[in-house]
Amino acid sequence: MKAESGLGEDTTIKLHSLFDAVGAYVYAKDRSGRYLYVNKAVCDLYQRPLEDILGHDDSTFMDISLSAGLVRNDRHVIEYGAEVHEEEQMLLLHESRPRSFWTIKVPIRDASNNIIGLSGISSELDNIYANTSDAIRHNRLLNTILSNVDAYIYVKGADGTYLYANQQISSLYGQNNDDVIGLNDIDIHGPEVAERLMKLDRRVLDSQQRQASEEVLLDPSGAARHFWSVKMPISLPGHPNALIGFSSDITELLTLRQDIALAKTIDPLTGLFNRDALEDILNRKISAADQRADTLAVIMLNLDQFKYPNNTLGHAAGDDILRQTAQRLETANWLNGHPARLVGNTFVVVLPNLAAGAGDAASMAERIRLLIGMPYVLNNQPFHLTASLGVSLYPEDADHAQALLANAESAMYHAKELGRDRWCLYSSSLGAAVSERLDLERDLRAALAANQFELYYQPKISARNGQTVGVEALIRWDRPGYGMMAPDRFIPLAEQLGLIVQIGDWVIDRACEQVANWAREGLAISIAVNLSPAQLVERTLVDRVAGFLERYRIGADMIHMEVTESMMLNDPEEAIVHLQRLRNLGITLSIDDFGTGYSSMAYLKRLPVNRIKLDRSFIQQIASDPREADLCAGIIALAHKLGLSVVAEGVETIEQKQILAAMDCDLFQGYLFSKPLPGNEATRYLRAQAQITEAAQLV
Repeated sequence: MKAESGLGEDTTIKLHSLFDAVGAYVYAKDRSGRYLYVNKAVCDLYQRPLEDILGHDDSTFMDISLSAGLVRNDRHVIEYGAEVHEEEQMLLLHESRPRSFWTIKVPIRDASNNIIGLSGISSELDNIYANTSDAIRHNRLLNTILSNVDAYIYVKGADGTYLYANQQISSLYGQNNDDVIGLNDIDIHGPEVAERLMKLDRRVLDSQQRQASEEVLLDPSGAARHFWSVKMPISLPGHPNALIGFSSDITELLTLRQDIALAKTIDPLTGLFNRDALEDILNRKISAADQRADTLAVIMLNLDQFKYPNNTLGHAAGDDILRQTAQRLETANWLNGHPARLVGNTFVVVLPNLAAGAGDAASMAERIRLLIGMPYVLNNQPFHLTASLGVSLYPEDADHAQALLANAESAMYHAKELGRDRWCLYSSSLGAAVSERLDLERDLRAALAANQFELYYQPKISARNGQTVGVEALIRWDRPGYGMMAPDRFIPLAEQLGLIVQIGDWVIDRACEQVANWAREGLAISIAVNLSPAQLVERTLVDRVAGFLERYRIGADMIHMEVTESMMLNDPEEAIVHLQRLRNLGITLSIDDFGTGYSSMAYLKRLPVNRIKLDRSFIQQIASDPREADLCAGIIALAHKLGLSVVAEGVETIEQKQILAAMDCDLFQGYLFSKPLPGNEATRYLRAQAQITEAAQLV
């Protein structure tokens, strides 16, 4: 039922009096900024009659250079379809001081959704203009403008009835324009929603001041719609206490914000919780455990040697493994916990309500270890990985989230040090170990830049004539405060930190430089360097090695490279490709620690290597254990059959040397001849050996 005092069917005719009665400046402009409509307040502001304003742009009435914000806002609305809710300043040509306005501007669109202009309403921040009922002649144009404005515009009386609603309001409520006039929010939405909407209306009418707030209503489908509403008091004939409102739909904006907030808690690759969400969950579970005096566990797991599939099969395969790991943790119905991806290939599971404390946690850690040890499927082929796990308990091991995570990490690294593919419970002694590891990590990251590394050289002796034919370069670290450190103390950490390729390049560079220096002294000595698995799979390794050779102008035959059997485990075919490229460059290749790994003899005959190195573990018992001697003899004979020479490392006694010589071993390396020597001592050793050789030739 329509209110008798409303605009009703005469809406189009009476719009002029309505907008002249608004205590604000109402106007419309075309795409060029020329005025299509202004209300009486604008005429009074510009001190011009209506006919002198229509068809003109702002430069006729104001100093454009000092009204830049207004011009910029117009451009954003016209060019980009933006909706503006901002403060603006303008300096009128007939005034000496600028005025400030709160302005709402929205685009005007035609039936094809093209922007044809803008509509705006501005209220002066320090002056509410008196209402007036003077008529204007462009009411039909104004009605057309308001029907195409991309905003919800309405006028309400003091009793909450709609006196005017534009087309957007009618479409939102699923009714015709005339059907909305005379209704109130209770009629349209029901008491619960209406009460929320009427709160802002009451604040405007009671304060007689502009008010802005978010409002929520339900559309005809029952979906919640969010609006940013700006409402201002007005006085109309017969309605001295009314308001006009402008509302913008912000539902999509809020949904976008919610999606962004969700993205801050979810790991995009796996769909698991990320670190921020994990810490929040852990803090809440700690609070709950306090109230019930329960035990909870944090299990941290890290995929062992994850860099190998990542480097050899590509990052896409690595990502696939991470997704498969996440799926296993999420779908294990026996795992009553909260899995999260912490970083890289590290995952965490929070297990609350552990009745048996450490016993339950240990049982779960073992089941998770077995779960991760199941074959992964990559390119329809099985791929095996293991995991190392660390477990910390609340409240036994720590009383807050970050400490629990740090302790679980300590236990996890301890599991790796014990050989991987296992779990460890945290203990207080591990705390000191982790502190030591963090110090080591910090110092190692700074070592290369500080030039703290040094190469030592251990000679290789020809079994045929006893001459030194080459050396093996062994890296040492002169760590400040600790002295010289052997590689087994820091190389595993360098591999974990991703520093090994950089360090490996430094070794090759220094070895090439040393070969060149010795050559200038007439010492033709080759140097062997050890390649890490990460170096071997680097696609640019051969190019970098070639660059070092060219820089120091040395032959490729003067640099030997040693790889271990274990480097062939994950992808022997890929290893063969990389080794062949080095061999093609002219590099001599050796298999280090031969006999301690798992490589197949079938692969041995295919590997493009020049020699093998018998591991010292075979040499130690060669004089006392006939089986060790037979094994060494068999390996040497097999190698010679395949056209490979053999180096025996770890030779410490004359008896070992004699036995190996009888087996036709080619080269010796060990303390019987020389320990690893720093550069200057190695140079003196080689000079002395050269003099001995020269003297022997003169006899």
